[in-house]
Amino acid sequence: MTVASSDSTTVLLHKLTMIAQDDGVMVGRPDIASYAVFPEEGAEALRMLDSGLPVSEVAAWYERTCGETLDVEDFLETLGELGFLRAEGEDDPAAVEVRWQRLGRWTFSWPAWLCYLALIGAAIVAMVRDPSLRPSYHDVFFTDHLSLIPITLTVVQIPCILVHEGFHALSGRRLGLPSTLTISRRLYYLVAETRLDSLFSVERRRRYLPFVAGMLADAVLVAAMTLLSVALRGVGPAWCSAVCLAVAFTCVMRLIWQFMFYLETDLYYVLTNALRCSDLQNATRFQLRTLLRRLLRRTLPQPDADWSDRDRAMARWYAPLLVAGYGFSLGSLVWAGIPTTVHFWSQIADRFRGTGTATTGLLDAASFVGLTSLQIGLLLYVTVRDRRARKATNQGVPS
Repeated sequence: MTVASSDSTTVLLHKLTMIAQDDGVMVGRPDIASYAVFPEEGAEALRMLDSGLPVSEVAAWYERTCGETLDVEDFLETLGELGFLRAEGEDDPAAVEVRWQRLGRWTFSWPAWLCYLALIGAAIVAMVRDPSLRPSYHDVFFTDHLSLIPITLTVVQIPCILVHEGFHALSGRRLGLPSTLTISRRLYYLVAETRLDSLFSVERRRRYLPFVAGMLADAVLVAAMTLLSVALRGVGPAWCSAVCLAVAFTCVMRLIWQFMFYLETDLYYVLTNALRCSDLQNATRFQLRTLLRRLLRRTLPQPDADWSDRDRAMARWYAPLLVAGYGFSLGSLVWAGIPTTVHFWSQIADRFRGTGTATTGLLDAASFVGLTSLQIGLLLYVTVRDRRARKATNQGVPS
């Protein structure tokens, strides 16, 4: 449609957020996680439309300010595709308070912080006094039954992971930002992640707590499990105290995992936020693909995104870290992961082939096979799901 200068048409917009960026203004609608970077003049045009000015006046202002005609039809079409336009009489979901917002505020209130610090401090004192409470890989082997170790740790880790991701979600919801929990993959690792794309709606300085909230949850869990282990000593079966230390150790490993930022962990987002980047990982991957194809004298790849100048600049020094990180993970897989897996499966095979294997040994082996197969199947499912989603996105088909 073409809007003439005499047109008094007005448009209704959903509640939009506008955050200044290095390359423009990030305009977004948090309730549907729809964002786009507009030039300052485009953002100002949106403000004018939102104030109730007719489209013709906004177009005239744009022409006076920028010295060129605003393509109104294209502009409104873009707003519609982004979901920014609101129909007459349509309620604005963004105006509704996000669920669990009050709980999020309480979770990160100053009394809660005092409780967290007291719990962590008490656990540190206990570890100093009793070295056996300090995290160690020996804590994982709380039983001689092979299958019970992964089964038990998998079961008890589910609520721990939910607490980790819940802290991410609540830290965002306290700001009125929606979030979603999903299962994803990092290289050959299967991970749970909280999607907080709506963080684009707040200033960079307010994004740090949502990024590190999961690590805070892990630190609190380590402290709680350590102190619970102390409390359970001499009360009930000895394995109860041992399992608590095993769970604490897995939480410590999850904290260490966050430093593998090349796998887009929590600290990766802290890093990119500090560097004022929006998509450093994919910009770096594209530069590496381009370099490899140039060395092989093959056709250079076409960019599938419009990365900012900041992303492109930071990608130059981040590329060696990304390559080194992936090399470390693949090297660890070859050096320890594959041999350990082969050793486990050879033991399982010997139990099934052996004629003198006890029934309990066979059940132990069968349980291990079932659990491992479930994990591998879930990893394959997530891999196929993500590839189909990327293919559908590239083809312009909603997934």
